[in-house]
Amino acid sequence: MVSRRMVLVLGVLVLLVTATVNASPVKGTFTANGKTVNLKYAYATTKKNPFDKKKTDVFVIVTDKDLPAGALFDEFALMGLADQGISGFTVEIDADKTLNSGTLFSPAFKKMHQFSSIGKQKLDLTTMTKDRVAGTISMPADDFFDEKYQYTATFDVPIQTKPAAEKPAALKGTPLPKDGGEPAKAWEAYRKAMRSGDIAAIRKTIAKELIKDTEDPDFKKMLPVIQTMQPKKVKINGGTVDGDDATLLVDSLDEKNTTGTITLRRESGQWKLVKEAWKSSAD
Repeated sequence: MVSRRMVLVLGVLVLLVTATVNASPVKGTFTANGKTVNLKYAYATTKKNPFDKKKTDVFVIVTDKDLPAGALFDEFALMGLADQGISGFTVEIDADKTLNSGTLFSPAFKKMHQFSSIGKQKLDLTTMTKDRVAGTISMPADDFFDEKYQYTATFDVPIQTKPAAEKPAALKGTPLPKDGGEPAKAWEAYRKAMRSGDIAAIRKTIAKELIKDTEDPDFKKMLPVIQTMQPKKVKINGGTVDGDDATLLVDSLDEKNTTGTITLRRESGQWKLVKEAWKSSAD
């Protein structure tokens, strides 16, 4: 099992948003590899249609546990729900009241805790307005690479809007040059090692307490997946240094409205990666 810390080291997800999100009650169940949980919470918001950005879909997520604050509006947080022990599913409903995408997630899945699934769901809407969506979504028993699942959920939820962006917290320390200076060079060395897939090289670029995560048997198996989730093009917007700690502020040029906060520590005179925290917001 890939540890929570390892996922954070590789910058796959970190929840930074603190806005409160309201859930509505649900009636239904979700079964993953024979383990059934009761679905209790539903949320809805809007998203751009993945095939036509001029159109807007309704995004619905149904879970067995309450979402962390702000997760509904944070793509990276939604990618890590199973790692927080949350099971459920998402769907996107277009203006024609049909499903065009969906995901399943659960810690009970063995090979991958989250994956896409679309095609076999049955959607029966009773309400779909600009403010509310209600109905039943069900998935018959199916499997994907030996991951077995099925679900059904009846919901009636308000469609929430994204809260206003919060003012970024002030960074502590002396400002770094615009290009990030030596800490940025160290982070780029980590990114280069990640792209190469050379685990020995990766270990040379990360903080000492994180090396044990690369010794997890699942690390090598998951590395190709994690590599695809790393931003390929980034822009460094400076940062700060405070003694032996440094923070970089970066933008992903692969995904619009995706920003990162990179934490490094100086160990024996060398800057090493401690954490990557990425946050993505909807248009």
